[in-house]
Amino acid sequence: MQPAWFAVIMGLLGVFALVFRKERMWFVLPFGILALLGAGSQLMGPNDIDLETPSLPSSTYERHQTINLIPPYGLYDLRGWNHQDGSGPPGIRQSDGFRRVTRVHLPTGRHFTEILSNQIYPLKEGETYTQSFYFRHDGDEISFDFLFTTAKGQFGVPAKIETFPNGLKRAYASYKAQPGDKTLRAIDIYNLHGNWSYIDIGYAQLEIGLTPSRYTISLSKTKQSHWQRAVWWLGTGLLGFLVLVGSYFSLKHSGDFLMALGIVVGLLINLGAGLAQVNPAVEQRISGLTENPNLYGVGAVISVMLASLASSRILGLLALIFGLGIVALSDSRAAWLGLLGAIPLWFSRLSSRWGYVFLILSGVFVALALYLWLPSRLDRLATVTDLNYVNNQSRLEIWAVAWQAFLDHPLTGIGIGKFQIYYLKHLPIDALEPAATHAHNLFLHLLAEAGLLSLTGFLGLLGVIIRILWQKRQWAVLIVIGTALIMNLFDYTWFYAGVYYPLWVAIAWGLRPTPDTMRG
Repeated sequence: MQPAWFAVIMGLLGVFALVFRKERMWFVLPFGILALLGAGSQLMGPNDIDLETPSLPSSTYERHQTINLIPPYGLYDLRGWNHQDGSGPPGIRQSDGFRRVTRVHLPTGRHFTEILSNQIYPLKEGETYTQSFYFRHDGDEISFDFLFTTAKGQFGVPAKIETFPNGLKRAYASYKAQPGDKTLRAIDIYNLHGNWSYIDIGYAQLEIGLTPSRYTISLSKTKQSHWQRAVWWLGTGLLGFLVLVGSYFSLKHSGDFLMALGIVVGLLINLGAGLAQVNPAVEQRISGLTENPNLYGVGAVISVMLASLASSRILGLLALIFGLGIVALSDSRAAWLGLLGAIPLWFSRLSSRWGYVFLILSGVFVALALYLWLPSRLDRLATVTDLNYVNNQSRLEIWAVAWQAFLDHPLTGIGIGKFQIYYLKHLPIDALEPAATHAHNLFLHLLAEAGLLSLTGFLGLLGVIIRILWQKRQWAVLIVIGTALIMNLFDYTWFYAGVYYPLWVAIAWGLRPTPDTMRG
């Protein structure tokens, strides 16, 4: 449920095993090389890559700077709307960062009555919030009101507009959050009047205060020193090593049953959390107890495979059923691909007699599931190889930017956590994806953020592990690693705690000198 907590506990157990039980130090040299090469890439890498704050005119009412809740890409879905036609197409991105929305819905010729973005931001009861944005337009006159759409209702506030030279203007309005408001949709304007045919809107801000402050970019979390980024690599390598040692020690002394039981209980709780988020009236992807649906799905796949290693029958079957439910709720294409490795792994762990029985029962279950509920999910999986599918096209755009980041700094990369900013700085004018926090590919992401140094260390460690497991004929564990790698060809989840640390548990399972692990 909380893989980071598990990693800390297992890491402490690893320290105990090393210090007091003189446990074997598995792969200490390649772990050390990975950590040092990764840390070195960050220490030698470029300085902070920051988005340049645009040169915007100052307002007479500006005060000290506060936190802007709207990210630079917060207007990517800005569009017009009216009751008859609904939402129009997204505004067209201009070269200077503005979004152009036409006043008329072109297919019907009817005017839009509202211009809005569907991005949601949290509100704190009792605080006064100000929405603002810069804009320009054709025609002589324009007027509108802000619409503060909260979880409780909609509240209109007249816009205050300040005019600057060269036709640029800034509009703002304020609202005090009431009990039950909780969230706000921004930007949102209505009561549109004047003789204009288009409006360019950009550099939106949502902040606490009665008036807007100078526009600021809300990416402060990405500011890290070289040493902070180096410590991330050192910590990731060290904790991975300690989890491997702790898991190896634990499995030698406790056996498989408790591990399998714990995984099944965790999957059941995660499935319950996901089902609680389902809204039958809305088609949605569920994230459960994680940050996003992809992490929810791929974490479940790795847990299912770990349970299959530890228990080949009832607990393994329960884990597979619960995991299938989580993957279906997440609707992650990478997770669906991962199940193609998880399901055969479970069957491979069965005895021949039980294997035939469960194969027939599972075939019936899968056929019913496909007929009753999963066709739409499988349609999404089928898009993996469709280059015309919009998500695949956006992946190609992101991969191109990641490759360019690598070419800019081939040895060290641009720095851990910097891809989001780099992508925004190099965003194609007609990009399908307004923002990308990672490269959606493990190897491209490592090259982009940490260069050839980190990739060399990563492949070196991985190669040593695969060689040892191959020599031990641990085919099941190799399937787990291979499945994780395949899922990371289309996403970047390898270092997510729900994938990274369970992988070390699986590797530890394959290293145990027990009769079970010698069967292959």
